Amino acid sequence: MHFFTAFLEILCYVCLPPFAFGLAVWGCRRAFCFFVGDDSGLPLIRAVSVLSTPVREAGHAMTAVLFFHRLEEVRMLNLHDPDGEYGYVEHSYNPRNPIAVLGNFFYALGPAITGLFLVLVILLCCFNGILAPFFNTLTALGEQGAGFAAYASATGALLAGMFGAGGGPVMLRIIGCVLLLALCFGVHIAPIEIFDSLAGLGIFAGITAAGLGLVMLFDDGRVGQIVLSAFRTYATAVTALFLIVLAFALMAVLIGALFGVVRTLFNIDKSYLDDGEDYEED
Repeated sequence: MHFFTAFLEILCYVCLPPFAFGLAVWGCRRAFCFFVGDDSGLPLIRAVSVLSTPVREAGHAMTAVLFFHRLEEVRMLNLHDPDGEYGYVEHSYNPRNPIAVLGNFFYALGPAITGLFLVLVILLCCFNGILAPFFNTLTALGEQGAGFAAYASATGALLAGMFGAGGGPVMLRIIGCVLLLALCFGVHIAPIEIFDSLAGLGIFAGITAAGLGLVMLFDDGRVGQIVLSAFRTYATAVTALFLIVLAFALMAVLIGALFGVVRTLFNIDKSYLDDGEDYEED
């Protein structure tokens, strides 16, 4: 096992799934807001924010506290904010504290941590029996030292199982789909958050390099392979959960696009504004 290759592999396993999929979900969220607009589409935007916003801000607040950031102001949800900022976490930290700087990296990942945990809970409760075979397969693949294709196949089987005959009672699956649709946009990571996390990522990379160096210095390679296998299993599980989130985010974009077409055809925004003006005159 070569140090540099293993080091890059671990960084990719940790960073690539949340950053790549988080950006993809962020793009879906922007597309959804573009399609539904600010007038007649406002109820739709609020509907997908009721669950996603508190989950997202809880992730930010949790990671800020864990890494010794000071919480200045926290708003979990306010659907009537005039600027459309339904939730936020304002925080500060000591830039000379390396733990606090490292926290910037995990602060960016906070929404993914809380969001994917909730996705896992929804899958356990509403899609009966699909997770146990998936995790058993991941364990077996890790022991076999399987390649990328085998992990991709296991992920595909999980996605197919959600809507197959063994996915659980239909009503529970419907509830699960509604919850996932309401949650999906909360798992996004904005470009500015990735940029702000770079200093923390540098510290994380240093810690990873030091730990990997110790493993390779005092081991004949077997422990290193176990470590890489564990990170590979973790990355596959995170990727599978993110693929579910992305699938529902794309579904939400499709709903937004259909709403945009209907709004344009029937001039809903004009009727919406006219009703508002009539209400104000009364």
